[in-house]
Amino acid sequence: MTMIDARPAWIRPLAVLLAAAALSACSGVLTSDQAAKRYYALMPLSGNPTAADADAPALALRLTAVPGLDSDRIQALGADASLQRYANARWPDHLPEVLGSVLRRSLEESGRFSAVTTGARAPTDAWSLELEIQQFYGVQSASGVTRSVIVELAGELACGGSSHLIRLEHDSPVAEERLAAVVSAHQEGLDAVTRDLLSTIESACL
Repeated sequence: MTMIDARPAWIRPLAVLLAAAALSACSGVLTSDQAAKRYYALMPLSGNPTAADADAPALALRLTAVPGLDSDRIQALGADASLQRYANARWPDHLPEVLGSVLRRSLEESGRFSAVTTGARAPTDAWSLELEIQQFYGVQSASGVTRSVIVELAGELACGGSSHLIRLEHDSPVAEERLAAVVSAHQEGLDAVTRDLLSTIESACL
């Protein structure tokens, strides 16, 4: 038997649109293949910039990332260990460039160094700091909710003829399921590991 849709003609396309919208809503705000629309900045450690002493050392900073994190996408680690992209959200550049710039400015403003370089050129007597970004993402529960953000940097600090292995990690809770709260937790974690980095440098080298 042939079934006839007796609904008015204008209702049928509306029903299709509503169904599509419902499907999109179910996918959540965390994953999307659409082009990014918003860029989020990370800032150096806040505080009053301090001038370095005349005999302060220079520091050569090099930053890399583990596979999967060398990207400009803001990401989360799912309960199944998969990396998920937050919808329509990016950092201004790939993560090593972003964190390299932020850390360089934080180190410069600390007053501990005469100069901080991130390129190939550095004074021959400069200290060196090589860091790898091992974690820098939201952490999702099994239900797909971002509970926290983990920031972890690890590497080697060379100063005064000696070298020191360092590992810095901070877990920041996410206050609510909004992208702004996720970015804020990234900033909080970065601030925490930057303070730990400065303390590590001071205790190991200064």
